[in-house]
Amino acid sequence: MKKILTVLTVCSLVFGTTYIYADTEDKNIETKQKSVDDKLNKNREEQTTLESKIRDLDFKVKEIEGNIKETNDKIENLNGEIENTKVEIEKLNENISKNEEALGKRLKAINNNYSMGYIKVILSSTSISDFFNNIYVVKQVVEQDQKILKELDENKSEVEKKEKDLNYKKKMQEDLKISLVENNEKVQSDKSELEALKRELETEEDNLQNELEKLAAEAAAKQAQEAQQSAASIDENLNGAIISSGSWPVPGHTRISSPYGYRLHPVLNVQKIHTGIDIPAPKGTPAVATDSGTVIYSGPKGSYGNTVMIQHDNGKVSLYAHNDQLLVSVGQKVQKGQAVTKIGNTGRSTGPHLHFEIRINGKHTNPMPYIG
Repeated sequence: MKKILTVLTVCSLVFGTTYIYADTEDKNIETKQKSVDDKLNKNREEQTTLESKIRDLDFKVKEIEGNIKETNDKIENLNGEIENTKVEIEKLNENISKNEEALGKRLKAINNNYSMGYIKVILSSTSISDFFNNIYVVKQVVEQDQKILKELDENKSEVEKKEKDLNYKKKMQEDLKISLVENNEKVQSDKSELEALKRELETEEDNLQNELEKLAAEAAAKQAQEAQQSAASIDENLNGAIISSGSWPVPGHTRISSPYGYRLHPVLNVQKIHTGIDIPAPKGTPAVATDSGTVIYSGPKGSYGNTVMIQHDNGKVSLYAHNDQLLVSVGQKVQKGQAVTKIGNTGRSTGPHLHFEIRINGKHTNPMPYIG
């Protein structure tokens, strides 16, 4: 890593008068570097796994939400069918009542006019003509009564079937409601798991960043008195040059492509806090220190790519990420407006730009009030 090579170079210069002591310091730094590299690799593997799980959970949440909508639509349609069935049952019951009433009136009429019933009506005939006439009348009455009774029986069967269908549909509705509740519970469970995974991922990232920064601070403390001005990648034309009098980090490039705050991450495709601002510029464009201070980190930094961090007064630290070249080294004093990096596309990045942060006592904050 560039950072470690820089640290080793500075240590050899500062402690070069005592070879054994310098060699011990080099080995200590190498041991710490290996430990951080191992943790970084493990963290990246865990991040990859967690990001995959988050994407799977996002898909599951969308799928469950679609199932819930479909279930709600079915329940709404079922309620409409049940209401229509109730109307049909009411009409059938009305028809049954009418047929029962008509049959009752007919039987009453027969009993009132012919106390002996149908047979007595026939036997009471006074002539052959009257006999056949009475037979015809009785036949018509019997046929009508049979028709009414048949229709009555059919209507009753239809009502029973409708009622059975209605009960079945009610059972379906209850099952659908149970399914809806279960889907809701699953959505909540999946969302809780998703949130827990996000918190775990962010915690792992924070822990790794803190560990890297502790190592950088340790190296800076050892070298603060005798820090060197350059590393192998320093551009001699910009080394130590003050090219701006303002506090804007990229002179000549003022557009912000992504502000501070929550956004849909362009690589991970998840909602995530953007801890700084992105200023697009061509590869090789110089970025400058927004204030005077001491370099506490200069080297690769996980998803940040090639990164420089500068300690200022009052607990303020500025961070410059995704660079192509780093023009300063750990422990170096820099002035406001001094070129410290050349913009690039390293780390987790979608194009050449400077990711710029301001941290106050280790916590990221909106950098806009501190630059301009």
